[in-house]
Parts: sequence; C-alpha cells; structure tokens
Amino acid sequence: MEIFISDIPAEGLQRQGVIPKSIFDLLPEDSIRPVSDISYVANMHRFEEAVSFYGQLKGKFQLRCSTCLEYFEYEADFSNWKSELDLEDRQVAFDLAELIREDFLLDLPSHPHCDELIEGRTCPKAHLLVEDQLPIEEEAKPKAGDDAWGALDELS
Repeated sequence: MEIFISDIPAEGLQRQGVIPKSIFDLLPEDSIRPVSDISYVANMHRFEEAVSFYGQLKGKFQLRCSTCLEYFEYEADFSNWKSELDLEDRQVAFDLAELIREDFLLDLPSHPHCDELIEGRTCPKAHLLVEDQLPIEEEAKPKAGDDAWGALDELS
C-alpha cells in the first residue's frame, strides 16, 4: 500500500483498513504464525526528514512458547502504536503495509512464555525447569568470614 509523501497534508493523514496475513511471508516452522489479517489505524504526519505514525495495530498470532515449544494463541493489540520513518533524499513514497509488518515483528514478544501471556495458563513444562536446576553445594556457598580481598592479597 503505497503512500506518496506529497499526499500527506500539513494537518496529517489517516488511513485505516486490513492487511492480509500473507504479508508476513514466514516459514511454517517459524516461531511466529499469523492467524488473522491485520487491522490498522494509521495517523501520519510529515516533517522535513521523517514521517511519524501513531494509531492502533491488531492481529491474532500463534507464538511458540520458549519453555515448552508448543504454539499458543496470542492476540496482539498495539493500541498505542508509534513509529517513525526517516526519509531518504528524493524519496517520494513508502509502503505502509511493509512498515506495519516490520513494526509487528519487532513488537511481538521475542521470547514468549505461554504461562506469562495467557492469564490462568500454566506452561506444561515449566515444572521441569525447577526440577532440573542443580542445588548449590555447601562448599560453593560463600561462608561468613571469607575474605575475598585477603585471598587476592596472598596472590601477590
């Protein structure tokens, strides 16, 4: 969806609509899977060397949990979306859909955990993390009276 910079008036420009989920063009084994099309409201203001954006982005995704590696449903709602595009010399237009795609991919959780993003959910493998942790042995714990500085002084 090409926007010509000259079409953005001084008072700004608003565009809203839906972008197909196919814009993400991700591999099936990717940790992010778009489930629905993306709805957007984009307010644009042009400045000398940049265009600023604010509005709302919404879309449904499946994200892979970093703990259990299972996919879970996640509804992304960036109600306070803000972005900026630095203009290059002689640039006359930009692709709004590509900008929205990039912002979605950057704003989605990078290491999602299903039990943190879905209220009331317990990750099926979260208990394994606690059980697999090795206990700290008594000898490795610092003892009262250990003098680290004194030990370093002995080395010289």
